[in-house]
Amino acid sequence: MVKNISTLLYICFFPTVLACNKKKEALINYPLEQQKFQKEYSKFSSLKVDNDTINGSFFGIKADFNGKTGTDNRKALQIAVDYCSKNKKTLVLPKGKILLNSFGISDAAKSHNNIIDLKSNTTINGSGSEIIIGNFFDDKNFIVFSGFNASEPLEFTKLENIGFSHITIDFSSSTSYMKNGYRLRKAIEFGHTINGYVTQSIFKNGDLTCAIASGYGKKNISSNIKIFNNRFINLIKSEENEDHTTVYINSQFSEVYNNIFTNNSTRGKLIACATELHNSNTKFYKNTISGYTRMMYVAATDKENYTITNINISNNTANITNAAIYLWLDQSTAIENIIIENNNITSTHVKGYSMLYNGTQGLLADARNNTITSVTNMVVRNNNINIKSTAFKGRAVKYSTNYKFKDINNQCSNCKDGNYYK
Repeated sequence: MVKNISTLLYICFFPTVLACNKKKEALINYPLEQQKFQKEYSKFSSLKVDNDTINGSFFGIKADFNGKTGTDNRKALQIAVDYCSKNKKTLVLPKGKILLNSFGISDAAKSHNNIIDLKSNTTINGSGSEIIIGNFFDDKNFIVFSGFNASEPLEFTKLENIGFSHITIDFSSSTSYMKNGYRLRKAIEFGHTINGYVTQSIFKNGDLTCAIASGYGKKNISSNIKIFNNRFINLIKSEENEDHTTVYINSQFSEVYNNIFTNNSTRGKLIACATELHNSNTKFYKNTISGYTRMMYVAATDKENYTITNINISNNTANITNAAIYLWLDQSTAIENIIIENNNITSTHVKGYSMLYNGTQGLLADARNNTITSVTNMVVRNNNINIKSTAFKGRAVKYSTNYKFKDINNQCSNCKDGNYYK
């Protein structure tokens, strides 16, 4: 567990680390490629379209991937995003399989391994389409849709009004995964977005760091991110994948709800977390999680927000390995006003693995042991916990936290009230 928790910081605060890929590949002349892109974009930039929606085929996007080969649509999709952003149009992806098989060529893309750079006022509807992440990205870092819009993280700027609906992304895990080390691989990074959503979408067959992330660092710009009615399927594969969080929220007034998180790999049962909430006025509710090591973190960190308030976690169902909710507090941080209610948790240790992976079970646990921290006004009520099997004596507990809370009508089968393994 210690290895998994420490890697959390690496994932979230150092997104620009480059993959140590030993494959020889052609060097990109970025200034020349940027000139070529602008020339291609200029063919569309002055065109006026009366409809509120535009099909991606208008920009040359081809849904022709046949399982082995197809057109690399990275440039055409970037042109489409740029045009629809500028003209406030909804981009409808053509039906079929759309291959992305190269990095973007902007300065930001070069720094952060972006495939597509996000822009404000972008709405993408993918009904009937499927984005395929190609073999080019085997053992590489990447962000498919990225709001990291400057070379230096301190220069990231605000984005507004970005939405995804009915998209499917297949990450091709049978041929593209982490092989020679841990990689930073994401589907959607909202960055400093205000008003963003992902709904009715599927993310599948990957070896990812994170599927969806929002907010960056201490600026606390991002807000109103909604992740709802999505399916996340088998996003952890390799032994090199040291830590995975499917949805990472560092945005105020944001919600994650009605999603299904599914993992069938043993690796995911040992290292994967469904969601992390790192900001105030956030909610996680009506989600279903199976095959993860934990349901979630609630985290106050010195690199983001020293104090977070008003957290609601309710009506979730989780079949996991360890405790459902971990409280992460860095030194001198605080969490205030947290409600945990009406959750149904089943914990089952993975046979054959050590205490590093088979940790505290039950509902609630501390992720760190810092002393100058506080959790105030935490209410825990009407939760049901079942410890289905435990590999180590003392790990099957209802709670493992040093913080005080109101304990109201919480039921636990096969665990002992108030006992810690610590």
